[in-house]
Amino acid sequence: MERQSPQCVKCTILRCGSPEKNRKVPASCPTEKYPDLVRETIDKFMLPENQAINQGWLALMNKVVDPEKPREKFSWTRVDEIIEYAKIRGMKRIGIATCYALMSESRSLSDILERNGFDVVSVSCLCGEVNPQDVGMPGDIFCNPIMQAEVLNREKTELNIMVGLCLGHDILFLRHCKAETTPLVVKDRALGHNPVAALYLNQGFFRDRFTRG
Repeated sequence: MERQSPQCVKCTILRCGSPEKNRKVPASCPTEKYPDLVRETIDKFMLPENQAINQGWLALMNKVVDPEKPREKFSWTRVDEIIEYAKIRGMKRIGIATCYALMSESRSLSDILERNGFDVVSVSCLCGEVNPQDVGMPGDIFCNPIMQAEVLNREKTELNIMVGLCLGHDILFLRHCKAETTPLVVKDRALGHNPVAALYLNQGFFRDRFTRG
């Protein structure tokens, strides 16, 4: 019989988040299905480049989730977290890969980062002014996320921030980036770039919003 694919979001056992590690889990549980990957990923965690990220995350979380200040975690915006992570890691040069339509938001982000002592490099998705026909695409204008990534590579940024790149172009950007990269804004034209709102809508009266008839 074919083994099921992992379906963690449908699991009712949730052993991974429980101190009771003797609970019986479904055969589809990735921990049970791929024990070799458990061992392999531990080895990868120990690579210096991955340890640096983990230690940065740990130091950040120790500040965000301070047991002596339980309400402190509610005061940390994503921008705060990015700034603190970069400072913990000793990063000085930060890249912003922005959609042309979110230049105002990215300008504000750049100002914030500069006021916090960072050297900022920003690149618009329309850099390169590619002729769409040269890359097999229709139209008169075409974004160049690969050039965005390569420019930031040349500029030797240490941390890149994505601001509203289109779906697909964000994938290309990530594929070609050399520096660590984190999203700040995920484009959602219907919901003011707040895509998680769609998931909240799906849980209530408007859940048929995403049913395609």
